[in-house]
Amino acid sequence: MKIALITGASQGIGSAIAQELNQKKIKVILVSRSKAKLKKIQASLKFPKNSIIISKDLRSLSACNSLGNKVKKLNYLINVAGATKGGSFLKLKDNVWDDGFNLKFKAAVRLSRNFWKTLRRNKGKIINIGGGAARNPSNTFMIGGAVNSALNNFSRALAMQGKIDKVSVSIIHPGMTLTSRLKKLLEIDSKILKKSEKQILKQRCKADKIKRPTKPEEVAKLVYNLIRSSNLNFNNIAIDGGKIKRLKTHI
Repeated sequence: MKIALITGASQGIGSAIAQELNQKKIKVILVSRSKAKLKKIQASLKFPKNSIIISKDLRSLSACNSLGNKVKKLNYLINVAGATKGGSFLKLKDNVWDDGFNLKFKAAVRLSRNFWKTLRRNKGKIINIGGGAARNPSNTFMIGGAVNSALNNFSRALAMQGKIDKVSVSIIHPGMTLTSRLKKLLEIDSKILKKSEKQILKQRCKADKIKRPTKPEEVAKLVYNLIRSSNLNFNNIAIDGGKIKRLKTHI
């Protein structure tokens, strides 16, 4: 049985990926800070016995190393964890920037490094979940844009090494996605822009020329399609409003 490790698996896109891969009879290792939330996700899986939950705060180097030591065999690493905060530029202090980079960017780097040998042995795959802000800057989401841009660059560079070591590396950039995180960001923008959340969401969809936000399940299905393909090297894919656009398919 193939094994996939999914970070940020307790909610949103990470949870949807866990559900999708578990249904396809892939053993899933679910990682998140909240053990209680992980237990709920595990209980909701179609095949809960084909799953392991591990509670770790991946913002720290020690937690990433501990996870690397604990999991000895892996076929797929799915880096989803990320909680970059939005807000007004002058109110975003250094510790908030550091926190955003530590979880989404540094954790992806550290886990990729820690699991590289087993992925190389198994001709495995790494799929990083970035975000639309990597390509579309926003003055209320500067940290997220910077982190996703860094993750995008890292993913492409890592794919170059993967080409040598037979490890496939891809990155997916979801646009607006219907998660609790989107709700929080809309709340922040609502306060800053003095508009209702509904107005902001409608304006965003209109500006992006999309009919609706993306569903987490759509991202999850894309992840599975990348996993099952045997002839991929590097993919940089934007999934936005239910439409998928392939930006770069090789290096």
